[in-house]
Amino acid sequence: MNIGLEGLGWNEWFQKEFDAVDDGTLTPARVIRENRGEYVVSTGDATAIARLPGVERLGKMDSAAYPTVGDWLALEKVENGEDFLVRSFLARYSLFERKVVGDATRHQSIVANFDSLFLVTGLDLDFNTARIQRYLSLAWNSRRELVIVLNKADLRDDLPEILEAVREVAGEVPVHAVSAHDRSTLDCLFEYLGEGKTVALLGSSGVGKSSLVNAFLGEDKLLTQQNRAADGRGRHTTTWRELQAIPTGGVLIDLPGMRELQLTGEGDGVDKTFEDVEALMLECKFRNCRHEGEPGCAIDAAIKDGRLAASRYEQFLKLSQEHAIAKARREARDKAIAARRRQVNVKEGVAKKGKTRRQKNANRSRDLIDGAND
Repeated sequence: MNIGLEGLGWNEWFQKEFDAVDDGTLTPARVIRENRGEYVVSTGDATAIARLPGVERLGKMDSAAYPTVGDWLALEKVENGEDFLVRSFLARYSLFERKVVGDATRHQSIVANFDSLFLVTGLDLDFNTARIQRYLSLAWNSRRELVIVLNKADLRDDLPEILEAVREVAGEVPVHAVSAHDRSTLDCLFEYLGEGKTVALLGSSGVGKSSLVNAFLGEDKLLTQQNRAADGRGRHTTTWRELQAIPTGGVLIDLPGMRELQLTGEGDGVDKTFEDVEALMLECKFRNCRHEGEPGCAIDAAIKDGRLAASRYEQFLKLSQEHAIAKARREARDKAIAARRRQVNVKEGVAKKGKTRRQKNANRSRDLIDGAND
C-alpha cells in the first residue's frame, strides 16, 4: 500500500504525537491488518510486519491496551531484518470497542482513528430498527461522525416508509439508502471520503459491507456470499479487519460481521440515542416517576397519543439496564484492580522499610566493631 503517509490519514495530530516519542530512530506506520499478535503495517511507501516486544504481550486486561486496525505506530527496525518492533502506538482520536462476548468486563478494540463510522444495515428479511438503536447506543462513544447506511435498497417497494421509520430512531444521524450494485446510489457516501479520510464499515453479517467496499474500490477484491434463503441471515465473508485504499482518495476499513454486540458500560451513548425519551421523562409530573401508570406520566401519555412508540421505549429500557449492569461490573473490576495495586504498594513499602531498618542495624553493628578495633 504505497500511497504516502498523508494518503493513509497522517496529519498534524499524529505528527505531534510521533515527535513526542521519536528519538530519531523510529518510523511511523499505520496498522492495516491484525493477525494473531502480528501487525501488517504500511509506512506509506512499503508494507511490512510489526510485532510487540515479548514483555508487552503479557498482563493486559483489555485489548484496548494493544494496537488495532487503524492505529498509528512508532516502529523500530529489527537489526538485519525487514520487520519492525512496536515501540509505541500513538494517541487515538477515535475508537470503536465492544464488550468481549462471554466476559463480564473485558473490552475489545475493533477499529481506531476513523473520521466516519458507517452503520450498515441490509434492507432484506433480517432488517429491524432495534438493531440500529443498539449500534447507535454503542457507536456514539467513538466520538466521530456516525452515518446510517441502508444497503440493498433495490429489494424494497416500501422504501419511503422504511426511511421514515429509521429516521425516527436515528435522530441527528444522517440516513442513506443505497445499493452496492448500483454505482449511482453511492455518490452520497463518496462525500465522506477523500484524501486522508478514513471510513469504517460496521454491521451484522450479510448486510453487504464487502459488496460496498468492492463498489468503492471499483473491483471485486473482497469475497461476497448470498444470505441464507430461509431467514435472510448473513454468512461471515470478511473474517478479519483490514484497511483498503480507495482509488478516488481515502481509505475504508471493512469489519467482520457481528452477530452479538454488547454495551461496554461507558459513555452516554444510550442517552444520546434516546434523547426524545430522556426529554419526555423531564415532563413527568413527579420527579421520581417510574413510568408505570403514575398520574401525570409524560411517557405513558406519549405512548397513548402516538408520539412515542411502545417498542422504542421498551428498547430504551432494555439498553439502559444492559448499560447499567456493564457499568457496575466495570467499576467493580476497576476497584478490584486499584485494591490489588494498593496491596502491592503497601507490601513494597513494608519491604522497603524493613530493608532500610536492616541496613541501619548493619551500619550500627559495623560502627561498634570498628570502635572495638580502634
